[in-house]
Amino acid sequence: MQVKIPMTEDSTENSRKIPKVIFIENTEAWVDKYTEDALFAQMNELYQKYKYMEVNLHRARQNLRVKLPDIKKTLEMVAMLKQKYDGDNKELESNYLLSDNVWAKARIPNTTGKVGLWLGANLMVEYTYEEALKLLSKNLANAEMKIKETDDDIDFLKDQLTTSEVNLARVYNMGVLNTRAKADAEKK
Repeated sequence: MQVKIPMTEDSTENSRKIPKVIFIENTEAWVDKYTEDALFAQMNELYQKYKYMEVNLHRARQNLRVKLPDIKKTLEMVAMLKQKYDGDNKELESNYLLSDNVWAKARIPNTTGKVGLWLGANLMVEYTYEEALKLLSKNLANAEMKIKETDDDIDFLKDQLTTSEVNLARVYNMGVLNTRAKADAEKK
């Protein structure tokens, strides 16, 4: 049975509660206590977990960055519709795609004061312009906040990866020194 080596500690430095890796000050004492093979194996496993988290965080950040321009464009469009609705001319003129490379002009009445927003999963909900602006502004603020949190977590994770790499190198080097010392002792 493999002994679980305490290589991490709880951290409040990040929003996802990613554990903080412990920097091994006295490598020789840790190797003597746990053996270099067990220590190296568990440290390598932890390192791989951090790498996996990093890949997932980069993917999540990219997905959020893709959604951000769509939210901004939709917010601008609803604001424009509300401005037209509040003005004297309640009619919009627009170009729309009729078929491949064929566009047509249309005059669209803007008299209801409502807009339909796609919420996802083939679900469209009708909102007043004020409700839509409020919802989209909230979604934009949430997306920007999530991107910032994800960036902070990626930075924290990079620090943990660096510390893990240093720990792995130090344990590996200690193992090499111990192997040489055993080989020298056997020669004598």
